[in-house]
Order: sequence, then structure tokens, then C-alpha cells
Amino acid sequence: MSFVKTILPLIAVTLVALASAFADPASNGLTNPTEPAKPEAATEKLDEQPDNKPDAESLFEQGRSALFKSEYAEAIKLLKQAVAADPQGRKTSYRLHLARAYRYADQDDASEKLLREILKRSPDHVEAGQLLAEICYTHQRWKDIVELLEPLLEYRHDYPTYHMLAEAEYNLDDYDKAREHFREAIRLNAKSAVDHYQLANIYLAKNRFARAVESYEAALRLGLESPVLHFKLASAHFNLRNYFGKVSVITVAAGKVGTISDAWYLIEPVPGEKDVFRVAPTGSAIYQIAKAMEGGLADRVDIRMLRANTYLNARRYQQAYEFYVQLADAIAKEEEEDQALFHFYFAESAFGLCKYDEYLGHLQIAITLNPEAYQSALVDAYLKVAEKYNQAAELEKYIEYVGRAVDESPENVSLHLTLGYGYEENQQYAKAVQQWRMVLDLEPEHEQRTKLLNLIRKHSRPERRGQELPEKEGSSD
Repeated sequence: MSFVKTILPLIAVTLVALASAFADPASNGLTNPTEPAKPEAATEKLDEQPDNKPDAESLFEQGRSALFKSEYAEAIKLLKQAVAADPQGRKTSYRLHLARAYRYADQDDASEKLLREILKRSPDHVEAGQLLAEICYTHQRWKDIVELLEPLLEYRHDYPTYHMLAEAEYNLDDYDKAREHFREAIRLNAKSAVDHYQLANIYLAKNRFARAVESYEAALRLGLESPVLHFKLASAHFNLRNYFGKVSVITVAAGKVGTISDAWYLIEPVPGEKDVFRVAPTGSAIYQIAKAMEGGLADRVDIRMLRANTYLNARRYQQAYEFYVQLADAIAKEEEEDQALFHFYFAESAFGLCKYDEYLGHLQIAITLNPEAYQSALVDAYLKVAEKYNQAAELEKYIEYVGRAVDESPENVSLHLTLGYGYEENQQYAKAVQQWRMVLDLEPEHEQRTKLLNLIRKHSRPERRGQELPEKEGSSD
């Protein structure tokens, strides 16, 4: 009896299941082969269909991959889709990479628009700020770079930020800030030759010549090589009066004066010794000038002028004079101010060679071209020539040139005094007395008043003329 009670419910369940199956052949996936298949139920929801479209993250990854394969057009297409799939702008990385893709594809305007949107939402986004600064750098928008990067220093102290900021400030002539930021950039990246070079340029502009030399030499050690660098290094050495450095004597087979042999500049041969030369080291103005000229600047007037001035200041007057002669035609094409400076220096070389007429001739040309700068030098020039003749015991010439100085500056008390003593030495007493009287007329309380009165009295006495007369009683000055 218990068996029957157990089995009957199972049979009933089985029969119900079979009845349902035969009543609806479509249930459980069974179909009637003699009937066509029925369409799917209209009530099936669309969102239950499988979605084959890639999501935003997948688009981003594909776009990023295309970007780093240099497939910029494809990268832009995919990354734009990723950005579109993120309307709330939650994924800044999508927009940043799209901006990079635009940047690499030379579409700077589109890149800048995206980057400014990023910075508007996230002002502390360093990568966006740096990328936008790079775009501004390309277009030399220096003020924009400063405005972009200065605030970012609050969030990150890294080399790219300091480097670009310093470059912008340098180009805006804000040398103090540029120096500070180049120094910080070098602290973070000591092997950046360009930063050492730019820092040296600032030091040179600020007349800090020793610091400029250090920084230029650091740039050279790090591999930066250019004739302009050597030219600027030469200028720094020149202003330190390091014209030829510590001159040595070495042997150079088949050496040629005025050229470089390894780490030496060949100044001149040693008389009587074959292939033996006096040489200047790398740490000298003349070596760096020669290096710059060998590098392609040999035809430039400014570096040829610096070479001539280097010899002049080293008192190697003959070589300096020859260099000025060679420069004359080229200088004639320059501005009058530069021509005047040239003739002033040319005059100095002529003076060093005792070519006094030529010295004064070139100085007069300089005065004609730029009277405001050089007119005042004429009196000193006459006195320099006068002193040379005095040293040579040519008293007449000495008096002549002191007289020219007086004519140039007739109210100069000391010139009249000097001329008076010259006449006295040459025994031209009447002219001497005349000059001393002028001294006292111009400066009645002159410090040598008593001495001059005595000299005037002495050289005005009749016995000087061989006509001695007794002094009247009670006579006074």
C-alpha cells in the first residue's frame, strides 16, 4: 500500500509533463517538422540583444595603441569616439591622449582647445599644462608659457617645467628669474648642456664673466659644440682680460701661426728655432676666437674685430694694426657707430707703433662719425702724443701738441700750466709768462699762485733781456 501511494503522484506528474509537450510543440525547443518555424515573440526586449559595440575604455586602448604606432589619423578617430562616450568628462586621460594625437598630427589649435578644457576643470593638471606650454613654445608665445607654468610649480618641481619656464623668461629678457629657474633645472638635470649654455648667456649679459666662462665650459664638456658658443666664450675671456692666457712654448711640426694645433693656438714662432712656437691655451680669448673662426665664423666682422682687439689689448700692436688694415673695407659697410669704434681702435694700434699722425687721423674720423662719443678723447690724444715727444727729448714737438690740446680746451687751467712749463724749459720765457698769467686769470686762487707769481716776476725782469734796471723803492706786485 505504501508503494502505491508513492508511485501514483510520480505517474501523475509525468503524464502532465507529456501532455504539455504534445500540446505546445515549441516548448522545450521541440518543433513539428511538418510546420514552418514561428517568428520570435514580439515581446522580447531589445536590450537583451548581445551588444557588439566596443566600450569607451576599449576605444581608448585602441586609440592609444595607434598613437604610439604613429598612426595619428586612426588615433584621433578612436580617441574622439572614446571622448564622446564619456560626456561627463570623467576620464581626463581620454582627452589628454587625444590632445597628444592632435599635437603629433600638427593640429595645434585642436590640441590647445582640449588642453585648455582640461586645465579649466583641473588647474593642477601638470601634464596638460606642460603639453600646452610645448605648443606655446613652438609658436614663441613666451608670456603664455610663464602664465601656464608658474602656477604649476606649486604642484610639481620637475625638470621640464623649470626648463621651459626658464626659456620663456630668458626670451622675455627677465634674466633674474630665468637665471633662478635655469639653475634649478640644472640641479634636477646636471647633464643638460643647453641649460648650462643658456645660463652662461645670462651671466654674459649681466657682465658676470667668470661665471659665464664656467657655464660655457660646462656646456662644452657635455658635448654642446657650436662656433657661436666659442665666440661667446671668447668674449667672456676677453672681458676678463684673459687675452692669451698663460703663454707656453711647444714644438709643432709644420705649424702655422694663427691656427690651432690640438689644445693650443699658435701665436708666433720662436726666433732661431725650427717648428717651435709660443702658444696660447684653450682657456684664452684668442684660442676660442680661432675655434669660432674655424667653425665657420671667419667672415664675420664682429669676430674679426674681436681678434684685432685681443691683439691690441695684449699690446701686440703690429698684428693688431695688420688686422685693422684687413678690416677696413668690410667696416665701411657697417653703421656709422661701428665705423667710429673701429677707427678709434685702429688709432690705438697706430699709436702703439708710434705712427702719431695716423693715430690722430683715425681718431678724427671717429670724432666725425660720432662726435658725442669721441670728441672728448681728442685732448687726451694730443697730450699722449706730446708726452711721447717729451720722452724722446723733442721739446718743440712736445710744445706743439700741448698747444693743440690748449686750442681744443682753452679754459682748461692745467693745460695752460703745462704749456707754460714747456715754454719755460724751451727758454721761451715770454710765452711761458703769458700762459701762467692765463692760469691766474682763470683761477685766481690757484694752489700754485705764489709759485707762479714768483715765476712771472722772475721771467718778466729786465735782466732776462740784458737790460737790468734797479727796482723802484716801495714797488709792489
